[in-house]
Amino acid sequence: FGSSDQCHFGHRTPLATVCPRAPAAHPPEPSCAMLHIYRAADLHESVALQAKASEVGFKVVGSEVCFNVQLGRPLDAAQEVKLQYLFQETFEPDMCGSTSFLCPADGASILEVGPRQQFTSAWSTNAVSICHAMGLPQVTRVERSRRYLVKPATPEAAAQKFAALVHDRMTECVYPDGIKSFDKHAEPAKWTTVPLLEQGAQALEDLSKKEGLGYDSQDIDYYMRVFRDELKRNPTTVECFDLAQGNSEHSRHWFFGGRVVIDGEVMPKTLFEWVKRPFKEHPSNSTIAFHDNSSALRGFQHVALFPDQPTESLAAPGPFRELKRDFDVTLTVETHNFPCGIAPFPGAETGAGGRIRDGESTGQGSLVVAAIAGYATGNLH
Repeated sequence: FGSSDQCHFGHRTPLATVCPRAPAAHPPEPSCAMLHIYRAADLHESVALQAKASEVGFKVVGSEVCFNVQLGRPLDAAQEVKLQYLFQETFEPDMCGSTSFLCPADGASILEVGPRQQFTSAWSTNAVSICHAMGLPQVTRVERSRRYLVKPATPEAAAQKFAALVHDRMTECVYPDGIKSFDKHAEPAKWTTVPLLEQGAQALEDLSKKEGLGYDSQDIDYYMRVFRDELKRNPTTVECFDLAQGNSEHSRHWFFGGRVVIDGEVMPKTLFEWVKRPFKEHPSNSTIAFHDNSSALRGFQHVALFPDQPTESLAAPGPFRELKRDFDVTLTVETHNFPCGIAPFPGAETGAGGRIRDGESTGQGSLVVAAIAGYATGNLH
Protein backbone atom coordinates (compact mmCIF):
# COMPACT_ATOMS: atom_id res chain seq x y z
CA PHE A 1 0.00 0.00 0.00
CA GLY A 2 0.91 3.66 -0.03
CA SER A 3 4.28 4.95 -1.07
CA SER A 4 6.84 2.62 0.50
CA ASP A 5 7.46 -0.74 2.13
CA GLN A 6 9.93 -2.13 4.63
CA CYS A 7 11.59 -5.37 3.53
CA HIS A 8 13.09 -7.79 6.04
CA PHE A 9 14.43 -10.84 4.18
CA GLY A 10 11.21 -11.75 2.41
CA HIS A 11 8.78 -10.28 4.96
CA ARG A 12 7.02 -7.11 3.87
CA THR A 13 5.27 -4.74 6.25
CA PRO A 14 2.77 -2.35 4.64
CA LEU A 15 3.03 1.25 5.81
CA ALA A 16 -0.43 2.44 4.74
CA THR A 17 -3.16 3.00 7.29
CA VAL A 18 -5.10 -0.23 7.75
CA CYS A 19 -7.58 -1.52 10.27
CA PRO A 20 -6.06 -3.19 13.34
CA ARG A 21 -6.60 -6.91 13.00
CA ALA A 22 -5.52 -10.15 14.56
CA PRO A 23 -3.02 -12.37 12.73
CA ALA A 24 -4.64 -14.62 10.14
CA ALA A 25 -4.03 -17.75 12.18
CA HIS A 26 -7.58 -19.04 11.92
CA PRO A 27 -9.56 -19.58 8.72
CA PRO A 28 -12.92 -17.87 8.23
CA GLU A 29 -16.03 -19.12 9.96
CA PRO A 30 -18.06 -21.54 7.83
CA SER A 31 -21.17 -20.32 6.05
CA CYS A 32 -23.65 -21.98 3.75
CA ALA A 33 -23.93 -18.85 1.62
CA MET A 34 -20.83 -16.74 1.07
CA LEU A 35 -17.32 -16.45 2.46
CA HIS A 36 -15.07 -13.44 1.92
CA ILE A 37 -11.30 -13.86 1.99
CA TYR A 38 -9.17 -10.72 1.65
CA ARG A 39 -5.64 -10.39 0.33
CA ALA A 40 -3.53 -7.25 0.35
CA ALA A 41 -2.51 -5.89 -3.04
CA ASP A 42 1.09 -5.95 -4.26
CA LEU A 43 3.16 -2.79 -3.95
CA HIS A 44 3.70 -2.31 -7.69
CA GLU A 45 -0.06 -2.46 -8.27
CA SER A 46 -0.63 0.32 -5.73
CA VAL A 47 2.11 2.53 -7.17
CA ALA A 48 0.78 2.21 -10.73
CA LEU A 49 -2.78 2.85 -9.59
CA GLN A 50 -1.77 5.89 -7.56
CA ALA A 51 -0.45 7.59 -10.68
CA LYS A 52 -3.66 6.93 -12.62
CA ALA A 53 -5.93 7.97 -9.75
CA SER A 54 -4.20 11.34 -9.38
CA GLU A 55 -5.25 12.18 -12.94
CA VAL A 56 -8.93 12.15 -11.91
CA GLY A 57 -8.41 13.87 -8.56
CA PHE A 58 -8.24 10.86 -6.23
CA LYS A 59 -5.69 9.49 -3.82
CA VAL A 60 -5.54 5.73 -3.29
CA VAL A 61 -4.89 5.09 0.41
CA GLY A 62 -4.91 1.30 0.10
CA SER A 63 -6.17 -1.60 -1.99
CA GLU A 64 -6.90 -5.29 -1.65
CA VAL A 65 -8.43 -8.26 -3.43
CA CYS A 66 -11.53 -10.01 -2.11
CA PHE A 67 -12.28 -13.64 -2.99
CA ASN A 68 -16.04 -14.16 -2.79
CA VAL A 69 -16.57 -17.89 -2.21
CA GLN A 70 -20.06 -19.37 -2.57
CA LEU A 71 -20.66 -22.67 -0.76
CA GLY A 72 -23.34 -25.28 -1.27
CA ARG A 73 -22.92 -26.57 2.29
CA PRO A 74 -20.61 -25.80 5.24
CA LEU A 75 -16.92 -26.75 5.30
CA ASP A 76 -15.38 -28.82 8.06
CA ALA A 77 -12.34 -27.59 9.99
CA ALA A 78 -9.79 -29.30 7.73
CA GLN A 79 -11.46 -27.92 4.60
CA GLU A 80 -11.43 -24.40 6.06
CA VAL A 81 -7.66 -24.65 6.43
CA LYS A 82 -7.35 -25.83 2.81
CA LEU A 83 -9.46 -22.96 1.53
CA GLN A 84 -7.47 -20.39 3.49
CA TYR A 85 -4.20 -21.89 2.22
CA LEU A 86 -5.42 -21.78 -1.38
CA PHE A 87 -5.79 -17.99 -1.39
CA GLN A 88 -2.64 -17.16 0.57
CA GLU A 89 0.49 -15.91 -1.11
CA THR A 90 3.27 -18.47 -0.65
CA PHE A 91 5.73 -16.16 1.11
CA GLU A 92 3.23 -13.78 2.72
CA PRO A 93 0.50 -15.76 4.50
CA ASP A 94 -0.05 -12.85 6.91
CA MET A 95 -1.24 -10.68 3.99
CA CYS A 96 -4.39 -12.81 3.65
CA GLY A 97 -7.28 -13.12 6.09
CA SER A 98 -11.01 -13.24 6.72
CA THR A 99 -11.31 -9.52 7.58
CA SER A 100 -10.60 -6.50 5.42
CA PHE A 101 -7.24 -4.73 5.55
CA LEU A 102 -8.84 -1.38 4.70
CA CYS A 103 -10.15 1.10 7.27
CA PRO A 104 -12.30 4.00 5.98
CA ALA A 105 -11.37 7.20 7.83
CA ASP A 106 -10.71 10.92 7.28
CA GLY A 107 -13.04 11.22 4.31
CA ALA A 108 -11.84 8.03 2.60
CA SER A 109 -14.28 5.40 1.37
CA ILE A 110 -14.13 1.92 -0.12
CA LEU A 111 -14.99 1.29 -3.76
CA GLU A 112 -15.37 -2.35 -4.84
CA VAL A 113 -15.51 -3.55 -8.46
CA GLY A 114 -15.56 -6.98 -10.02
CA PRO A 115 -17.14 -9.26 -12.66
CA ARG A 116 -20.81 -8.89 -13.50
CA GLN A 117 -22.71 -11.34 -11.33
CA GLN A 118 -25.12 -12.51 -14.04
CA PHE A 119 -22.40 -14.63 -15.65
CA THR A 120 -19.83 -16.93 -14.10
CA SER A 121 -16.37 -15.75 -15.13
CA ALA A 122 -13.73 -18.01 -16.68
CA TRP A 123 -11.54 -17.27 -13.65
CA SER A 124 -14.26 -18.65 -11.37
CA THR A 125 -14.57 -21.82 -13.44
CA ASN A 126 -10.85 -22.49 -13.04
CA ALA A 127 -10.91 -21.61 -9.33
CA VAL A 128 -13.84 -23.96 -8.66
CA SER A 129 -12.05 -26.78 -10.52
CA ILE A 130 -8.97 -26.24 -8.34
CA CYS A 131 -11.11 -26.24 -5.18
CA HIS A 132 -12.78 -29.50 -6.17
CA ALA A 133 -9.40 -31.07 -6.94
CA MET A 134 -8.24 -30.05 -3.44
CA GLY A 135 -11.17 -31.82 -1.81
CA LEU A 136 -13.53 -28.85 -1.51
CA PRO A 137 -16.63 -30.00 -3.45
CA GLN A 138 -18.85 -27.57 -1.51
CA VAL A 139 -17.42 -24.61 -3.44
CA THR A 140 -19.82 -23.70 -6.25
CA ARG A 141 -18.48 -20.33 -7.40
CA VAL A 142 -15.55 -18.01 -6.67
CA GLU A 143 -15.38 -14.47 -7.99
CA ARG A 144 -12.49 -12.10 -7.43
CA SER A 145 -13.28 -8.44 -6.75
CA ARG A 146 -10.96 -5.47 -6.22
CA ARG A 147 -11.40 -3.06 -3.32
CA TYR A 148 -9.91 0.43 -3.16
CA LEU A 149 -9.71 2.80 -0.20
CA VAL A 150 -9.81 6.17 -1.93
CA LYS A 151 -9.93 9.80 -0.89
CA PRO A 152 -10.85 12.66 -3.24
CA ALA A 153 -8.03 15.16 -3.58
CA THR A 154 -10.48 17.91 -4.52
CA PRO A 155 -14.16 18.38 -3.57
CA GLU A 156 -15.28 18.32 -7.20
CA ALA A 157 -13.70 14.92 -7.88
CA ALA A 158 -16.50 12.50 -8.76
CA ALA A 159 -16.45 8.86 -7.66
CA GLN A 160 -17.75 7.85 -11.08
CA LYS A 161 -14.50 9.01 -12.68
CA PHE A 162 -12.41 6.78 -10.46
CA ALA A 163 -14.80 3.84 -10.92
CA ALA A 164 -14.52 4.21 -14.69
CA LEU A 165 -10.74 4.17 -14.33
CA VAL A 166 -10.52 0.84 -12.49
CA HIS A 167 -13.11 -1.34 -14.21
CA ASP A 168 -14.39 -2.31 -17.65
CA ARG A 169 -18.12 -1.57 -17.74
CA MET A 170 -18.65 -4.14 -20.50
CA THR A 171 -17.65 -7.07 -18.31
CA GLU A 172 -17.49 -5.64 -14.77
CA CYS A 173 -19.59 -3.54 -12.42
CA VAL A 174 -19.40 -1.63 -9.14
CA TYR A 175 -20.52 -3.44 -5.97
CA PRO A 176 -22.10 -0.69 -3.81
CA ASP A 177 -22.62 -3.02 -0.82
CA GLY A 178 -20.24 -5.87 -1.58
CA ILE A 179 -21.43 -9.32 -2.63
CA LYS A 180 -23.92 -10.96 -0.29
CA SER A 181 -25.03 -13.64 -2.74
CA PHE A 182 -24.74 -14.53 -6.41
CA ASP A 183 -28.46 -15.39 -6.50
CA LYS A 184 -29.95 -12.16 -7.77
CA HIS A 185 -33.35 -13.39 -9.00
CA ALA A 186 -33.56 -10.27 -11.14
CA GLU A 187 -36.52 -9.93 -13.47
CA PRO A 188 -35.59 -9.71 -17.16
CA ALA A 189 -36.09 -6.30 -18.70
CA LYS A 190 -39.32 -5.97 -20.66
CA TRP A 191 -39.09 -5.78 -24.42
CA THR A 192 -40.27 -2.65 -26.17
CA THR A 193 -40.90 -1.49 -29.72
CA VAL A 194 -38.42 0.70 -31.56
CA PRO A 195 -40.17 3.78 -33.08
CA LEU A 196 -38.73 3.24 -36.54
CA LEU A 197 -41.87 4.37 -38.40
CA GLU A 198 -42.07 7.58 -36.37
CA GLN A 199 -38.37 8.50 -36.06
CA GLY A 200 -36.83 6.74 -39.06
CA ALA A 201 -33.24 5.51 -39.16
CA GLN A 202 -32.32 7.63 -36.13
CA ALA A 203 -34.27 5.23 -33.89
CA LEU A 204 -32.09 2.31 -35.00
CA GLU A 205 -28.91 4.36 -34.66
CA ASP A 206 -29.82 5.36 -31.11
CA LEU A 207 -30.65 1.77 -30.12
CA SER A 208 -27.43 0.46 -31.66
CA LYS A 209 -25.34 3.02 -29.80
CA LYS A 210 -27.16 2.47 -26.49
CA GLU A 211 -27.07 -1.35 -26.55
CA GLY A 212 -23.82 -1.86 -28.46
CA LEU A 213 -25.43 -3.68 -31.40
CA GLY A 214 -22.79 -2.60 -33.90
CA TYR A 215 -25.17 -1.59 -36.72
CA ASP A 216 -23.46 0.08 -39.67
CA SER A 217 -25.11 2.15 -42.39
CA GLN A 218 -25.81 -0.91 -44.58
CA ASP A 219 -27.49 -2.71 -41.66
CA ILE A 220 -29.72 0.27 -40.93
CA ASP A 221 -30.68 0.73 -44.60
CA TYR A 222 -31.57 -2.95 -44.87
CA TYR A 223 -33.68 -3.03 -41.69
CA MET A 224 -35.44 0.16 -42.76
CA ARG A 225 -36.50 -1.51 -46.00
CA VAL A 226 -37.63 -4.67 -44.21
CA PHE A 227 -39.73 -3.07 -41.46
CA ARG A 228 -40.84 0.21 -43.06
CA ASP A 229 -41.41 -0.87 -46.66
CA GLU A 230 -42.21 -4.60 -46.43
CA LEU A 231 -43.54 -5.42 -42.95
CA LYS A 232 -44.86 -1.87 -42.36
CA ARG A 233 -44.43 -2.04 -38.58
CA ASN A 234 -41.98 -1.16 -35.84
CA PRO A 235 -39.45 -3.81 -34.78
CA THR A 236 -39.15 -4.97 -31.19
CA THR A 237 -35.94 -4.72 -29.18
CA VAL A 238 -35.78 -8.53 -29.16
CA GLU A 239 -35.85 -8.60 -32.96
CA CYS A 240 -33.13 -5.95 -33.16
CA PHE A 241 -30.87 -7.93 -30.82
CA ASP A 242 -31.52 -11.13 -32.78
CA LEU A 243 -30.78 -9.43 -36.10
CA ALA A 244 -27.54 -7.97 -34.73
CA GLN A 245 -26.38 -11.46 -33.78
CA GLY A 246 -27.67 -13.44 -36.76
CA ASN A 247 -26.67 -10.98 -39.47
CA SER A 248 -23.21 -10.22 -38.10
CA GLU A 249 -20.18 -11.01 -40.24
CA HIS A 250 -19.07 -13.43 -37.53
CA SER A 251 -22.22 -15.53 -37.98
CA ARG A 252 -23.02 -15.29 -41.69
CA HIS A 253 -19.84 -14.15 -43.46
CA TRP A 254 -21.94 -11.91 -45.66
CA PHE A 255 -18.96 -9.64 -46.22
CA PHE A 256 -16.74 -12.41 -47.62
CA GLY A 257 -19.56 -14.34 -49.27
CA GLY A 258 -21.67 -11.45 -50.56
CA ARG A 259 -21.55 -9.55 -53.82
CA VAL A 260 -18.85 -6.90 -54.07
CA VAL A 261 -19.97 -3.63 -55.67
CA ILE A 262 -17.29 -1.04 -56.48
CA ASP A 263 -18.39 2.32 -57.93
CA GLY A 264 -21.72 0.79 -58.92
CA GLU A 265 -20.13 -2.16 -60.74
CA VAL A 266 -20.71 -5.70 -59.43
CA MET A 267 -17.44 -7.61 -59.24
CA PRO A 268 -17.37 -11.06 -60.90
CA LYS A 269 -16.20 -12.88 -57.76
CA THR A 270 -16.87 -12.73 -54.04
CA LEU A 271 -13.98 -12.33 -51.62
CA PHE A 272 -14.29 -16.00 -50.67
CA GLU A 273 -13.98 -17.00 -54.33
CA TRP A 274 -10.82 -14.93 -54.66
CA VAL A 275 -9.38 -16.56 -51.55
CA LYS A 276 -10.18 -20.05 -52.86
CA ARG A 277 -8.84 -19.38 -56.36
CA PRO A 278 -5.17 -20.33 -55.68
CA PHE A 279 -6.24 -23.72 -54.30
CA LYS A 280 -8.41 -24.43 -57.35
CA GLU A 281 -5.53 -23.63 -59.69
CA HIS A 282 -2.82 -25.41 -57.67
CA PRO A 283 -4.50 -28.00 -55.41
CA SER A 284 -1.43 -30.23 -55.09
CA ASN A 285 0.23 -27.87 -52.61
CA SER A 286 -2.45 -28.44 -49.94
CA THR A 287 -3.39 -31.58 -48.05
CA ILE A 288 -6.42 -29.95 -46.38
CA ALA A 289 -8.23 -26.88 -47.70
CA PHE A 290 -11.44 -25.08 -46.69
CA HIS A 291 -12.79 -27.83 -44.46
CA ASP A 292 -12.04 -29.23 -41.01
CA ASN A 293 -12.14 -25.60 -39.78
CA SER A 294 -8.56 -25.24 -40.95
CA SER A 295 -6.13 -26.01 -43.75
CA ALA A 296 -2.75 -27.68 -44.21
CA LEU A 297 0.06 -26.93 -46.65
CA ARG A 298 2.25 -29.78 -47.83
CA GLY A 299 5.26 -29.63 -45.58
CA PHE A 300 8.55 -31.43 -45.14
CA GLN A 301 10.34 -34.11 -43.16
CA HIS A 302 11.58 -33.02 -39.78
CA VAL A 303 13.36 -34.64 -36.84
CA ALA A 304 11.40 -34.25 -33.61
CA LEU A 305 11.10 -35.85 -30.18
CA PHE A 306 8.43 -38.53 -29.75
CA PRO A 307 7.51 -40.82 -26.82
CA ASP A 308 9.39 -44.09 -27.06
CA GLN A 309 6.32 -46.05 -25.92
CA PRO A 310 3.30 -44.01 -27.06
CA THR A 311 0.81 -46.89 -26.78
CA GLU A 312 1.24 -47.29 -23.03
CA SER A 313 -0.53 -45.28 -20.34
CA LEU A 314 -0.28 -41.56 -20.99
CA ALA A 315 0.22 -41.00 -17.28
CA ALA A 316 3.28 -43.24 -17.08
CA PRO A 317 6.72 -41.62 -17.48
CA GLY A 318 8.94 -42.81 -20.30
CA PRO A 319 11.85 -41.84 -22.54
CA PHE A 320 11.71 -39.82 -25.75
CA ARG A 321 13.71 -40.40 -28.91
CA GLU A 322 14.34 -38.56 -32.14
CA LEU A 323 12.27 -39.66 -35.14
CA LYS A 324 11.93 -38.26 -38.66
CA ARG A 325 8.31 -37.57 -39.62
CA ASP A 326 6.38 -35.68 -42.29
CA PHE A 327 5.07 -32.37 -40.96
CA ASP A 328 2.42 -30.34 -42.79
CA VAL A 329 1.94 -26.69 -41.91
CA THR A 330 -1.57 -26.01 -40.63
CA LEU A 331 -3.24 -22.62 -40.98
CA THR A 332 -6.51 -21.27 -39.65
CA VAL A 333 -8.09 -17.83 -39.45
CA GLU A 334 -10.56 -16.46 -36.91
CA THR A 335 -12.62 -13.31 -37.53
CA HIS A 336 -13.89 -11.89 -34.24
CA ASN A 337 -14.85 -8.26 -34.78
CA PHE A 338 -18.45 -8.74 -33.70
CA PRO A 339 -17.89 -10.73 -30.45
CA CYS A 340 -15.06 -8.39 -29.43
CA GLY A 341 -17.28 -5.40 -30.10
CA ILE A 342 -19.99 -6.76 -27.79
CA ALA A 343 -17.66 -7.89 -24.97
CA PRO A 344 -13.97 -7.11 -25.60
CA PHE A 345 -12.22 -9.47 -23.19
CA PRO A 346 -14.52 -12.54 -23.43
CA GLY A 347 -14.68 -11.97 -27.20
CA ALA A 348 -10.90 -12.03 -27.44
CA GLU A 349 -10.72 -15.11 -25.19
CA THR A 350 -13.16 -17.15 -27.26
CA GLY A 351 -11.53 -15.92 -30.48
CA ALA A 352 -8.05 -17.01 -29.46
CA GLY A 353 -9.40 -20.21 -27.91
CA GLY A 354 -11.39 -21.05 -31.04
CA ARG A 355 -8.37 -20.59 -33.26
CA ILE A 356 -6.28 -22.86 -31.03
CA ARG A 357 -9.06 -25.46 -30.94
CA ASP A 358 -9.42 -25.45 -34.73
CA GLY A 359 -5.66 -25.73 -35.18
CA GLU A 360 -5.20 -28.59 -32.75
CA SER A 361 -8.09 -30.60 -34.22
CA THR A 362 -6.93 -30.37 -37.84
CA GLY A 363 -6.56 -33.76 -39.49
CA GLN A 364 -5.30 -36.25 -36.91
CA GLY A 365 -4.25 -33.45 -34.57
CA SER A 366 -1.61 -30.76 -34.65
CA LEU A 367 0.49 -28.53 -32.42
CA VAL A 368 -0.19 -24.81 -32.13
CA VAL A 369 3.14 -23.01 -32.54
CA ALA A 370 2.46 -19.36 -33.35
CA ALA A 371 -0.26 -16.85 -34.13
CA ILE A 372 -0.42 -13.63 -36.10
CA ALA A 373 -2.90 -10.89 -35.19
CA GLY A 374 -4.01 -8.67 -38.05
CA TYR A 375 -6.13 -5.57 -37.52
CA ALA A 376 -7.99 -3.78 -40.31
CA THR A 377 -9.77 -0.64 -39.15
CA GLY A 378 -11.49 2.39 -40.51
CA ASN A 379 -10.85 5.93 -39.31
CA LEU A 380 -10.53 5.55 -35.53
CA HIS A 381 -11.32 9.22 -35.05
